[in-house]
Amino acid sequence: MVDKVSEDESVMKAKEKPHSLLPPLFPSSRRRYVRIPPEHLFRYIIHLLREDLGLKDADIQKKGGLKLEINLGGKLGANLKAWITSEGEISVLHLHFRYGRFLLLASIIFLAAVALSISLGTFLPMLLVTALFPMAYNANLEALRFLDVLNETIPFLEREYNRLSLLKGRDRWRKYKEKSKELYDKLCKRHVSIWGDVNVLKYKIEEYQSLGLTYEEAIIKIAEEEGLL
Repeated sequence: MVDKVSEDESVMKAKEKPHSLLPPLFPSSRRRYVRIPPEHLFRYIIHLLREDLGLKDADIQKKGGLKLEINLGGKLGANLKAWITSEGEISVLHLHFRYGRFLLLASIIFLAAVALSISLGTFLPMLLVTALFPMAYNANLEALRFLDVLNETIPFLEREYNRLSLLKGRDRWRKYKEKSKELYDKLCKRHVSIWGDVNVLKYKIEEYQSLGLTYEEAIIKIAEEEGLL
């Protein structure tokens, strides 16, 4: 019962997440749990890279299975390795950002500027280092842009997948439509005995209705979940 309370509270408060005031600099590793199948998520990531971020096929390399290697911001931008695993019914998206090419170029420019400054006896060659700032800014910007687009769109993707999955059950629930009133009464008694009221039941009905189910279909779906069918 405690687990059930925690689950329902987490659903109602899913959007209450703290946000950092400052964006991270040069993000390295991220892991995101997504409630859709791995293959579906993999296809969506490719679509996001092509359509939302405008990357070309040359910047997106499939590495076999559910793995990708991506160049964000060109050859000197962030190199992203992305792969998807599964934990039960949940997909786990792993992201690993690398900035090796930029760091290599930065080291070469810096060492060249130091060598010239020493040989010429002036600090003017060190101005070459300022050329690194736009490159660093672009690499960081593209990595953050990818994360922002991903974080903004994943909730909509999960919701749309859930909506389509729910609608597939309509044929199965049609035969119980005449029993929706009876099932609702049983659900009410069950929820009152467990929670003391029917607030959780009403919340679930409204949530399923928001995903495209009718009132009767929402009741039948909940009755199915709670083992009354």
